[in-house]
Amino acid sequence: MSGWGGVLAAAFVAEFAAVCGAFSATAQERPQTAFPCGGETIARGSASRFIDGRTFVLDDGREVRLAAIEVPQLPLPQESGAAPGGAAARDALVSVFAGAEVVLRQAESQKTDRYGRVVAYAFAAHDGVERSAQAELIAVGAARVGARVANRTCAAELLSRESAARRAKLGLWASPYYDLLNAKPHRGAGRTGPFCAGRGQGGFGTRKRRHHLREFRPAVDRGFHRYDPEAK
Repeated sequence: MSGWGGVLAAAFVAEFAAVCGAFSATAQERPQTAFPCGGETIARGSASRFIDGRTFVLDDGREVRLAAIEVPQLPLPQESGAAPGGAAARDALVSVFAGAEVVLRQAESQKTDRYGRVVAYAFAAHDGVERSAQAELIAVGAARVGARVANRTCAAELLSRESAARRAKLGLWASPYYDLLNAKPHRGAGRTGPFCAGRGQGGFGTRKRRHHLREFRPAVDRGFHRYDPEAK
């Protein structure tokens, strides 16, 4: 990655390391509270390989996809103009699980997606203290809350962390590529929900169906974001 993408990645990794250091120094001082995301424990193990910022492989060979978040895609070989932040998100995920036991908790009634990947809330366990991978990635600006979060309390928790990261211009939110402008209804709003204008493409998700930052998440955001259809 070169140019702005390389600068963003380097700054993000340094920032994430500082956040992780602060967390480690204070984790034992704070009482551990129940995190509202995730059901029963469905697997434990260690991460053997990281595919992107929300996908990794357990030591038993199962591929895991983090529920409830979206991250920028990794650029394809020789691809130009890719959205910044994909490599930084993967590096952040690697840092979350470094030296930790992986604990997976159920996200949906269906535990795997159509590709056979385990879709779950993942936690990094160190000396009896667990950190939510999703919450950590969102808090440092490496990811945003996805369109589908089954638990409303969980959605509120993750959205609050995303809002804080946006305000602080952390990670992705430091880049003008992901700026959000005034919201306006899209002509197809009846089918896909309202959209807001963005300076960059802000693409998240698969290349066949990109989830843009410009797309509001009506199932998740109702009651959390104010949408003004008259905004200019």
